[in-house]
Amino acid sequence: MKNNKLREFVLSNTLLQRTWVHQRARKLAKTHPEGLAPPMPMRVIVEPTNACNLSCAYCGNSEMVRPKTNMDLGMYETLLDQMVELGIPRLTLHTIGEPTLHPNIVEMLQMAADRERCVTMSTNGSLLNEKTARGIVKARPDVINFSIDGADQETIDLTRGGLNFEHFLENLRTMRRIRDDEGVMTDSPWGRVRLPTLTITCVLTPHFTREVERKFFETFGPLVDDFLFHWPNSHGDYIPGTPLHKPGILPGKWREALFRQVREPCHYPWDALFLLASGNMSVCRFDFDGRVQVGRFPESSLLELWNSESMRSLRRAHMSFDYKGWEQCRDCTATFYENRHEHMVTSRKLMRRNGIEPARTAWLASDPRKKIPSRAK
Repeated sequence: MKNNKLREFVLSNTLLQRTWVHQRARKLAKTHPEGLAPPMPMRVIVEPTNACNLSCAYCGNSEMVRPKTNMDLGMYETLLDQMVELGIPRLTLHTIGEPTLHPNIVEMLQMAADRERCVTMSTNGSLLNEKTARGIVKARPDVINFSIDGADQETIDLTRGGLNFEHFLENLRTMRRIRDDEGVMTDSPWGRVRLPTLTITCVLTPHFTREVERKFFETFGPLVDDFLFHWPNSHGDYIPGTPLHKPGILPGKWREALFRQVREPCHYPWDALFLLASGNMSVCRFDFDGRVQVGRFPESSLLELWNSESMRSLRRAHMSFDYKGWEQCRDCTATFYENRHEHMVTSRKLMRRNGIEPARTAWLASDPRKKIPSRAK
C-alpha cells in the first residue's frame, strides 16, 4: 500500500517522474544500448499532406521550407498492405499539415478501415462541411480528433491564426449530428456506440485561463466523447524561446537547464514510424523538414526501416542522451516537459475539476484493441 502511494506521488510530480524515468533509461542502456525495441512498430503515422491553412502560434509549420505535397495513393496502399502483413494495428492520418486538404482524404480513411486498421484522424476542423463530414463518418474511422485551444474568437486569434471559431463550432456540431444519426454501430468497452469516437485535443498556452477553461468545457463537453490536454514545446527547435511552456516556480532558463539534465528518451523510436507525404520516413511528429529521416518508403519496407542502422543509431542516441548525428533531437523540449503520462495526469485534473466524465476514455488507452471499439462488419 505504501509502495503504491509512493509510486503515485512520484508519477504525479513532473520533476520526480522525469528523474525516475531518466535513471531507469541510464540503467537499461548499460545492458541494452538501443533499449528494448519491439519487433515492429505499434503504429504508423501518415502525413496526407504537409500543407496547412492555419498559422498557430506554437507550431513550426510556418517555418517549414520543404515543398508542399500530397501523398500518392499508390504509396499509401502499399503501406496499408504491409501493415496488414506485419500485423501493425494502428494508423493515424496526421503529422504536419491539415489532412482534409488532401483531395482524397475520405478515400484514405476508407482504405484503412477496409483493412481493419484502428484509424485515427486529427483535424483543425476548419474545412469540414456536410458532405465531407458525412463522407468521413461513412468511411468508418475509429477516432476523429479536433484540435482547438479556446472557446471564443478572441482566444483563438491569439493561438490559432486564421480559424473562424463559429465556423469551427458549426462544423463540429455537424460532425456530431451525422455521427449520432448515421455512424456505424459497434460493441465497445462503453456499450453499443456509433463510430467514430469524437475527441478534442487542446494545447495549454497562457491564454487558456480559468475562465477560458470553464467556457471550453461548457461549449465542447456536450459535443465530444473525450479530451486530451498538453503543454506546448519547441517543436524540435522550430520555435525556440517560445514563452508557452508550462509555468513553474523556477525562471524559464533555470528550469530548462534542470529538466535537460533529467530528460527522458523520446518514445517514438520504439513506438512508431512517420511516413511523410514525399515518401521519406521520419521518426518525429515535429519533423517539419524531414530532418529525422531513417530512409525512404516503399524503396525500403516498413520492417527494413524499423530495423535499419539509422533507426538503431537514433535509439542509441536517445538511450545515451548523446545526440551526435541527431542534433535536431538535442534541443527539442518535448522530452523535457511533456510525455504521455503527463498528458493523462493533466487531462484528468482539468476534466475532474470541471465535472467532466468522458463518455469514452479514448485517450487513456494503453492497448487500442481493448479501448477502441472493434469494427462492425
